[in-house]
Amino acid sequence: MTTISGARVFDGNDALGVVSVTIDDGVVTAMGPGRDGGTGDVDGRGMTLLPGLIDAHVHLRGAGNLGQDLRHGVTTVLDMFSAPPQFTAMLRRRAQVRTDEADLRSSGLMAGAVDGWPAVMLPPDPSGWRMPGLSGPQDAEQFVSDRVREGSDYLKIFVENSADVTRPTLSPETVAAVCAAARSHGLQTVAHAPTRWAFRTALEAGVDVLTHVPLDGPVDDADLAGLVVCPTLAMMRARSDAASTDELLADPRLLSGLDPEVVAALRAGDRGHLPVSTAPGVSYDHATGNVGRLVDAGATILAGTDANDVPGHAAAVLHGASMHLELELLARAGLTPRHVLRAATSLPADVFGLADRGRITPGKRADLLLVEGDPLSDVTATRDVRAVWRAGVRL
Repeated sequence: MTTISGARVFDGNDALGVVSVTIDDGVVTAMGPGRDGGTGDVDGRGMTLLPGLIDAHVHLRGAGNLGQDLRHGVTTVLDMFSAPPQFTAMLRRRAQVRTDEADLRSSGLMAGAVDGWPAVMLPPDPSGWRMPGLSGPQDAEQFVSDRVREGSDYLKIFVENSADVTRPTLSPETVAAVCAAARSHGLQTVAHAPTRWAFRTALEAGVDVLTHVPLDGPVDDADLAGLVVCPTLAMMRARSDAASTDELLADPRLLSGLDPEVVAALRAGDRGHLPVSTAPGVSYDHATGNVGRLVDAGATILAGTDANDVPGHAAAVLHGASMHLELELLARAGLTPRHVLRAATSLPADVFGLADRGRITPGKRADLLLVEGDPLSDVTATRDVRAVWRAGVRL
């Protein structure tokens, strides 16, 4: 049993003031009147305790990603495409027993067109496995059934690439068929929609969650109320600005959980071979403007990064560290600090059915983050990580 006392508590929805929090056997067991003297097992004076962060959009390239996430206070990640299926299954097994890595949920493989994205990213492996593609609506049921068999927690649909629009894309009818098949199996759908055309296509097809926001212009304000969107501003910025890693490199708090080799590569200009988009009209200003429109319309915003680094190698958007940059970018785009913290804790838990986490309350899983300062006054305080618990086990 561990008691954290003297810290301000943000419970995933509201600031509670100074509250004593006790955890035992992996869950929060009690919350009581604040003890400003910090007389518990962990002295949280001057700090804030909040639920472990949930990154609502990552891509896993190795188990090392999950350790890097946890070091930065990200206790759960939602993987939006990993391959091959055997790799995802291995990560699932690890998540059941490891306490030094973030927990995960995953879409597994992503629905895309034959000879389009993401199939062109993955050549056949030595075993002969190759990334499947959908040629039309008639392939939707088989694709979804295969993902159900592999254990996918939700379905990811690749609608259009913001940088390369020359590849084949799924037809609107096929996107709608995948959504219908997923619903029949009780699975939510998430759409890769970084362009206005993709955003519109996903909306009309009935996708549950849109990820990314259009870089090529404003979305139609009339259709934004009630949407659930994960903007991934860290990636949107990286796609439109070669200097997008400068702020990360300028903050030692973000670098502390990264391998020195990764930091050195970033300083040398290595972005993991992620090019800046040259598509006509692409601008990060469109992305932030669209987030503002979504906020004004009352859409649900989730915090996610689109992190996709190979462990030990540099990337424009890094696991763990980039989550804290994402929070600041959301604040700059118009979210209040409270809204930002909800977007990284309780809201993704609610949207993706993670009923045991995302809030600090008795009976919930003890995924916790203790940071110096008050992120409700300065959202960058989340970067000053002092302690992390995953299912009650302190990292």
